Amino acid sequence: MNQKLTIFLLFTLSLTTPAAFSQQSVPATLKEDLDQYRMKRLQEKLFVHTDKEVYLAGEICWFKVYVVEAGTHHPLDMSKVAYLEWLDKDNKPVLQAKTGLDSGSGGGSLYLPLTVRTGNYKLRAYTSWMKNYGADWFFEKTVTIINSRKSAETPVTPPTLQYSASFYPEGGNLVENLAGRMAFRVTDQYGRGIECTGVITEDEQDTLVQANPHRFGIGSFNYTPRTGHHYRAIFRLEDGTAINALLPTAAKEGTVMTVSPEGKDNWRVNIQSTTGGGAVYLLAHTRQSVRQAMTATLQGGKASFLLSRDSLGEGVSHLTVFDAARQPVCERLVFRQPSRRLQIDVQADKSSYAIREKINLQVATQDQGGQPLASDCSLSVYLVDSLQPVTTEHILPYLLLASDLHGKVESPDYYFSHPEDEEAMDNLMLTHGWRKFRWEDVLRHKAPSFDYPLEYNGSIVSGRLVDVHTGAPAPRMLLAYLSIPGTRTQFTAARSNEDGDLRFEMKDLYGNQELIAQTSPLDSQYKVDISNPFSEEYSTATFAPFIVPQTYTSLLTDRNISSQVLNRYAGLRLKQFRVPIADTGAFFYRPDYTYLLDDFVRFTTMEEVMREYVTLMYVRKREGHFHLPLFNLSYAAQSFENDPLILLDGVPIFDIDKLMALDPLKIRKLETLQHLFFLGGANFEGIMNWTSYKGDLAGYILDPRAVVVDYAGLELEREFDSPSYATPEEAASHLPDFRNVLLWSPSVTTDGKSRKPLSFYSSDIPGKYIVVVEGLAADGTPGTGIAGFAVK
Repeated sequence: MNQKLTIFLLFTLSLTTPAAFSQQSVPATLKEDLDQYRMKRLQEKLFVHTDKEVYLAGEICWFKVYVVEAGTHHPLDMSKVAYLEWLDKDNKPVLQAKTGLDSGSGGGSLYLPLTVRTGNYKLRAYTSWMKNYGADWFFEKTVTIINSRKSAETPVTPPTLQYSASFYPEGGNLVENLAGRMAFRVTDQYGRGIECTGVITEDEQDTLVQANPHRFGIGSFNYTPRTGHHYRAIFRLEDGTAINALLPTAAKEGTVMTVSPEGKDNWRVNIQSTTGGGAVYLLAHTRQSVRQAMTATLQGGKASFLLSRDSLGEGVSHLTVFDAARQPVCERLVFRQPSRRLQIDVQADKSSYAIREKINLQVATQDQGGQPLASDCSLSVYLVDSLQPVTTEHILPYLLLASDLHGKVESPDYYFSHPEDEEAMDNLMLTHGWRKFRWEDVLRHKAPSFDYPLEYNGSIVSGRLVDVHTGAPAPRMLLAYLSIPGTRTQFTAARSNEDGDLRFEMKDLYGNQELIAQTSPLDSQYKVDISNPFSEEYSTATFAPFIVPQTYTSLLTDRNISSQVLNRYAGLRLKQFRVPIADTGAFFYRPDYTYLLDDFVRFTTMEEVMREYVTLMYVRKREGHFHLPLFNLSYAAQSFENDPLILLDGVPIFDIDKLMALDPLKIRKLETLQHLFFLGGANFEGIMNWTSYKGDLAGYILDPRAVVVDYAGLELEREFDSPSYATPEEAASHLPDFRNVLLWSPSVTTDGKSRKPLSFYSSDIPGKYIVVVEGLAADGTPGTGIAGFAVK
């Protein structure tokens, strides 16, 4: 009876119309597809707060890196290394740095050398994991470096500007005889919006509609492209320059979407299609988190959705229209202003100070409703003048707007300081739309593929095992070793994959180091090529050249003198670095036995040392070569069959005869581990770890197949120099104090309940100073606080 009932139900379902069945299931299926895609691809965003944006060569750039989960903007404690680069106009790095990350943030500094030329530079930042998603994901901002000692890379006169117009049909489609909306951008070659007036003509004759930019060279207009007609845009600049461009050709068939506000709380999404009838679906997601999945039926080629603004997340959301076959046919962006912002109240105890006077600041954080909101903040106090204006790039506009749009957004802060200008925001959504994934991958459930590792525990040195003769990658999984020679044992091993790729995890890798990469003597036909840790992929974003105005001559002279004096008298204080907290123990943690050779009578040969002092080890010779098997403490009466891993200052020694030929008077210590040890896909029958007095390999000659490279580790944390003038004697000091950055504090943590006090002293440079505080709450709410004071 149950079997008959089951067959009957299945037969009944088979008679149900496919349209009715799919209309109920498709929205939920699309939502599930995107949710699964997002959960399998955890993504990061970075924001970098610099102490200022205009520097002189010879100054120090201070920075704080914030790392958040790309969807929620919650602080993300995942990657432990951030990469920063200063790129010139040709995307060539002039400076590179790595900084450590902890609990979703990290700070650092970089000296700007006198070899850097005057110009604008692109500062970009990313993690190794972010490289899996392309350079368009990276954080980017423009910084200016001025070097009065070297000529600029750009000409002293401004280059001739070149103008262009770009067009963007709403929803991505333009279809004959269907009313639609066309957005446009009029820019120069550097992406800067141009003020102009414009008209749209039909067939080179009458004016069809006005096309005037609303803000930053961006505008839009409504029109219906008719069959057999063509349309041209004519823009005229203030200087009389004309820009002529044909509008994109309309397709004969397709689907068009238009979005318009309906009251203050909703958007009306209208769909027109040449297909006539059938189901259409609307999927609305905020940073890949689905907020709405709706269904409508085309009637006479038209359908409509009413979308509540409050149903979407804050910031940029995507509206995607799917046809009855679950294929995306239209898409555009909308923006919802944040209802919750981090309010950072920063106050100085006075509005004006004398030179070398104590300045007291207080910082408090709360939400817009006045509720306490604990936050992680960074604070900068710097001189503001015609050379260094007040910065307009802040964490809230970047996370909620600029980071989710394609290309550079001009003046992103404007859209938050003028939320009433919805037309400007809507035009921006129409012209900067993009998607950081492909719907084809989502709908086909394509498995993720990651080429770059997640540096969860610290630096990972990547490389490739290649044939020394052909350069081809090793065709099978082989073992390779990586060492940093020195008195602190830093060693690891890794096994290559089927493509020859290697991943060496090197925790607490600081400063410039010498790396030694080797393979086993049994794999002598292969060598290790160390990969460049910095990305070699670049975004298409450009920036205008920096032209030093003639009016800056006197100001630059004063600033240049101040910089030289500061480096002359405070140079040593500017080079004070904190010793990083790092694990100084060996990678095998605790040895079974330790031998300090100075505690024994010193012998003149290594063989005598080992025979006389080292216990639970055999010194043997087979076929004229030494072997040193250790006893396995897991089996007291049994020794290992093979030699242990033998290290000297962290470097593996494969030829024991060379070890035995060393001068034991240069060796300080031996540690032995007498258990089976697993590392990097390999197992070792114990470890003998020798350490010399100087960490210089004690005269050991490396195998000629070993690869030695200079490698930059994490930047050491520099101490910010903030002199004290608390006593009359200190205040009367004749040493000049020409600081234009009075305070940089990358770790201002607030509990949201009380005010955070900070104190410092003014310098000998009078002028107007600004306090900029960037912050991020634990729930991902960003915000900025600004205050100012004068020094007279």
